[in-house]
Amino acid sequence: MRLAALCLAVLAAAPAVAQDNAESYPYPKYEISADLSALPAPVAETRQRLIAAAQSGDIEALRPIIEAQTYPPTVSYGGPDDAVDYLRTYSADGEGLENLAILLDLLQAPYAVFDTESDDPSYVWPYLAVVEDLSALTPAQKVDAYRILTDDQLTELVELEAWYYWRVYMGKDGEWQAFVAGD
Repeated sequence: MRLAALCLAVLAAAPAVAQDNAESYPYPKYEISADLSALPAPVAETRQRLIAAAQSGDIEALRPIIEAQTYPPTVSYGGPDDAVDYLRTYSADGEGLENLAILLDLLQAPYAVFDTESDDPSYVWPYLAVVEDLSALTPAQKVDAYRILTDDQLTELVELEAWYYWRVYMGKDGEWQAFVAGD
């Protein structure tokens, strides 16, 4: 009987402990911008190199960018050995063109400087990937979303309460950290 009472007490306290933990880890602050001149030079340079690679229509144009980095970007949370081959294989056309088009669309959208209070913020395209409440988008933010998504896709993300569509991350040093979809 004492064991059952102890279990019930632990279960009753769990939500309060979880809430305390959530409150002690606030969502990192971010700033939204479309001002490309505000990007650190290494970030602007990597962005331009990625745009040029995407516009080339050749998925292999990403390889020199990746090989110049210390670490390859995350392209899947499964961690494929070859990011370029992964992006080619998991593109609807089988050549990587769809993923190049997505990359280009994202990098032409406004971005967010994520975790602005840290010494090592990330630059995220589109900024919508870091917005906490997609159901509260302003009309202008919805226009930004519709530049990238269909209405059905946006509705799904709002229902899921998170941005699970593709996004791009870069470090302030210009390191291309990720081009991923999903959580």
